[in-house]
Amino acid sequence: MASSARAVGEAHAASLLEREARIVGIKDFSTPSLEAVDRRRSQLWTVAFAGLASMAAAVGLLTSTGGHHLGFANRFGFRIGTVVLVVALAFYVMEKERHLRRLATLLVNERVLGAALSNRLKELAVLYEAGKALNSVLVIEEVLQLILSSAFELLEASSGFIMLLEGPDNLVVACRAGVVSDDGDRLELGEGIASRVLHDREPLLIQGTVSENGRVEAQSAVCVPLIHREDVLGVLILQGAAEHAYSEHDLRAVSLFAEHAAIAVANARLYEAERALSVQLSHQVVHDPLTGAANRVLVSDRMAHALARVRRGECSMGVLFIDLDDFKLVNDEHGHGVGDLVLRAIAQRLSACVRPTDTVGRFGGDEFVIVCEDILDEAGAVDIAQRVLRSLESPIATPSGERTLSASIGVATCGVDNPMEADTLIRAADRAMYRAKMEGKARIASALRPAAHPS
Repeated sequence: MASSARAVGEAHAASLLEREARIVGIKDFSTPSLEAVDRRRSQLWTVAFAGLASMAAAVGLLTSTGGHHLGFANRFGFRIGTVVLVVALAFYVMEKERHLRRLATLLVNERVLGAALSNRLKELAVLYEAGKALNSVLVIEEVLQLILSSAFELLEASSGFIMLLEGPDNLVVACRAGVVSDDGDRLELGEGIASRVLHDREPLLIQGTVSENGRVEAQSAVCVPLIHREDVLGVLILQGAAEHAYSEHDLRAVSLFAEHAAIAVANARLYEAERALSVQLSHQVVHDPLTGAANRVLVSDRMAHALARVRRGECSMGVLFIDLDDFKLVNDEHGHGVGDLVLRAIAQRLSACVRPTDTVGRFGGDEFVIVCEDILDEAGAVDIAQRVLRSLESPIATPSGERTLSASIGVATCGVDNPMEADTLIRAADRAMYRAKMEGKARIASALRPAAHPS
């Protein structure tokens, strides 16, 4: 409906231009111009001046002494006719001038309308491109930068920044561009223009003058809220250049842009939350929820990766099966809460004993497994086991007092000359751990050698 009404209006304006051009005698142009109007006006006044001058000369001649010999010059009808002819010429000239002025007004209005439409189309093009670009970006930092760059293109700003609402009462500068003052990145809600815009939920146009170095310069700025589904996300503030004063039209344009910007910010935040949740869920799938150590799924994956390298002859690997000695007494004497605290502390100490390529996993209850990659021989795995026993010598602080626990450790290794499956390697380390426990606890037993105390 709007497009059809606009088309009807444009057709009506075109018909008015053609009719006025036809009345004033401009027929050589399909679309008349102001230059053609000026030429027609010059022609009209030239003809009018020539006609009046000729009539004045004729009247002067006929009313002279020599003109008295002409009988018709003294007749009443001739005089009346002369007056009527002068009046008709004057009316013709005035009428044509009126139509010329109306035609010039229509052409000026058409030019103004064309310029306004051109500016509007430019704004719509910028809004379209900005909206398309914003929908394709999901990282919040990139979204904010894109919002500012698009806003600068739309309003020809010299500086600007975006403030996002964090919590119920804090505005934080999240992104800036151009020459922006560094005075305070944090603004308490209820203070300043940004807070006023947040409270009112209405865009604000700021205009004023600044005196600097003897010069008085007009300055203007716009501040618009970023609102998505009735939730205020923050504000966008743009400072205009000294030679570019913002108007209500600019305020409406940036307000429309702010709607797209708010959607982009909300989508980026949603994507960020989903990504964080995905990372958290991915971590929970392969890690023990109590200690944060790898669970059986991740241990099996790391072992499969290490055994594949062993088969290719790239390295040897080992498995340490660790069982805490007398851990059941902790739960029985102090409760499972203290037992959980001790397990977390043990997992942290185990992680501090291993290399970056090793994996610490909780196998269940008070049993832990360490997968050792890139070892030269069994001695490398035994060295890590000895570090574990030494780390457990220090007491663990609990709400019920300090507790010191030891561990029995079974070590099993494999290399290219004796490859094993993952389950076989785990069972070998488990049997070695039981042998260490049966032979006195707090010691290391190898799947190939008898148990030994740490050196």
